[in-house]
Amino acid sequence: KKNINLIEKYIEFIFAQKNLAKNTVMSYENDLSEFAKFIGHNDFLDLNMTQFKKYVGYLSKNFSPSSHCRKLSSVKNFFLYLYDLKLINNTPMDSIDFPKLPKKIPKFLSESEVNHLIEKSYNDQSFKGLRTTLLIEILYATGLRVSELVSIRLGDISDDYTSIIIKGKGGKQRVVPLFGKVKIILKKYVNFLNQLKQPTKSLFLFPSNSKIGHLTRNRLFQILKNLGKKIHLDLKRISPHVLRHSFASHLLSRGVDLRIIQESLGHKDISTTQ
Repeated sequence: KKNINLIEKYIEFIFAQKNLAKNTVMSYENDLSEFAKFIGHNDFLDLNMTQFKKYVGYLSKNFSPSSHCRKLSSVKNFFLYLYDLKLINNTPMDSIDFPKLPKKIPKFLSESEVNHLIEKSYNDQSFKGLRTTLLIEILYATGLRVSELVSIRLGDISDDYTSIIIKGKGGKQRVVPLFGKVKIILKKYVNFLNQLKQPTKSLFLFPSNSKIGHLTRNRLFQILKNLGKKIHLDLKRISPHVLRHSFASHLLSRGVDLRIIQESLGHKDISTTQ
């Protein structure tokens, strides 16, 4: 019980202080609950090195290096917090090594593959078909994160359809410009949306009956996979995130400055973009 209370206090602290995205805070919470379960009845404030080493062993046996790293990092930050509060005298995490991560180059599709995908979506002229086209057109024209795309509100779109205000990670806002084809599709889609007899007007651009009231990330994933299947794309290579990488890679290959790409992607740090 005491351990759980410490976790709750920490989660409240990072939620208030660190300005992190809700998903990030949730993944910290899950990582720490998992750690608490592993530690069992032992008191967080009285752990020894052997117990940490056992946990590291458990991580390396059960998870990929990147998940192992993230889970370890969640625990490390939590113990630094306990140390800062002077609840523990030293942070046993200091002498624990993180696994070496293989440098993975992000996957992306070629320009002709993306174009093929978009063209295929135009075959379906129903409302759902139009929605699919718009989702891909926005993704590829702006490089938005999946969570940013599915939660766009109608009020975030400028009256002349030339830009969208995006609430990014940690509540940071940025204005993303729209031009050409995307603007036309967006206008057509919004008109279509207004004609639908909806019992309650949704605030979202992509409303759905899901708990959150808008299209879910998983549903977007499925929509893309289904479209990819139709043009015989290797389904391992397609996801909303891959389209974000494709957007960035194609801009780079056309000589667009990295700083502009950084701004479009909403990266806080240029090293992430690099």
